[in-house]
Amino acid sequence: MSVKSLELEAVTIGCLLKGGLTTQARGVLDWLKPEMFAVFKFGEMFSAIRKQAAKDNLIDLMLLSSDYNISLADLAEVSKTVASSANLIGYAEKVRQLYQRRTASKIFLEVAGELNTARDEQLDEITANGLQTLSRLLSNTGKIEPVAMGDLLEGYLEVFKERSNPANKNHRLYTDITALDEMLGGIEDTDICIVAGRPGAGKTETAITLTRNILARGESVLFFSLEMSREQIVERLIAASSGVSSSLLRNPLRMDDEHFAKMGEALDRLQAQSLYIVDKGGLSMDQILAIASEHLEQVGKPAVLVIDYIGLVSHGALDGRVNRTYQIAESMNKLKAWLKDNRIPKVLLSQLNRNADDTRPTLGELRDSGSLEQDASQVILVHNARNKKDNEPNRYTEWIIAKNRHGRMGTVYMEFKHRQFWECDQAMAWESFQKPANTKSGKQYGQGEA
Repeated sequence: MSVKSLELEAVTIGCLLKGGLTTQARGVLDWLKPEMFAVFKFGEMFSAIRKQAAKDNLIDLMLLSSDYNISLADLAEVSKTVASSANLIGYAEKVRQLYQRRTASKIFLEVAGELNTARDEQLDEITANGLQTLSRLLSNTGKIEPVAMGDLLEGYLEVFKERSNPANKNHRLYTDITALDEMLGGIEDTDICIVAGRPGAGKTETAITLTRNILARGESVLFFSLEMSREQIVERLIAASSGVSSSLLRNPLRMDDEHFAKMGEALDRLQAQSLYIVDKGGLSMDQILAIASEHLEQVGKPAVLVIDYIGLVSHGALDGRVNRTYQIAESMNKLKAWLKDNRIPKVLLSQLNRNADDTRPTLGELRDSGSLEQDASQVILVHNARNKKDNEPNRYTEWIIAKNRHGRMGTVYMEFKHRQFWECDQAMAWESFQKPANTKSGKQYGQGEA
């Protein structure tokens, strides 16, 4: 074994330990194999890192040592071999190439040995088998390979064990809205949850409500606002946190001492919370995911990513060969692939078509709905039947769970007060929708009916 091979294997492991589970690291863990390491110790470390990444979705020295019986001193020593993980892919590729050279040399020697002692009628078969083995070796160019069922089951059983512990909910996102969480059963870390509504129905306010609750329990949110400015988002959060209406915040001369006191308390709470807002319009999905990837590496993983809204994402110019539905499908495919690698729940806002504004919305009204309906794990349709006389919103807004892969469908009611959503008595809200005025064409919606 050459000194070069030893050094490359050490720096490859060092990059993984130093950089953690980045997008680059996920790719390397997919195609680099423990048997490609000439040094047994490094192969053992790499195997443990792969298992930890699959089970815990991270790479951590202390946990590697305690969970997989790897010497902490050895891990620390290897970690010191690199100053940066930037060249991880290049180092890993060199490790793979050296493995191929060693294995190819072994194949040549074995074929040569067999040919020296073979009978004439065996020569062609031995040569063909040797070439086939060599071809398979050279075809391994660092691409993703199928995973054996045994490896999949090992990882799944670890996840299943963690799910069995009621105290461990790290793999799911909860909104802290009791009725919604009971119905959704939590949002998984690779889910896309679509919140859709007609213009003015309250889809952005729904996203603000979810954001407010997630921030309040100390978790982080990365919010892409392609429509509203960061100042508008922050103002809505201050209003929701303080109980002071947005209209008063826009007209401070109308505020009294109590309003200012509530606002001050809200500002103190929000100051300590981890909200990150990107408010540039016209971003493409590639740009959004690039910004999110950089945020993950520099700041860390947020509890959820929010995009407000998919219709304002730049999907490219229409050139007559493809329609907007196809372009959105392409953007959604990119988003799904990114989420699969990074495992962060996504709340994606979308508009509903304007037709039949006085009726309860359905999945079919999702604008460019083909890929959105298919790719979403959950779809929440936000609906508020406004009073036809004064166009004022109803006291209660319906969050209609029209699709839910992990739980049941139905309706969650939220009270719309001071232009904000608040939890309410579900039975009382349901009763208010049973009045004849709200049951057009004789249709009545029972509690929990979608």
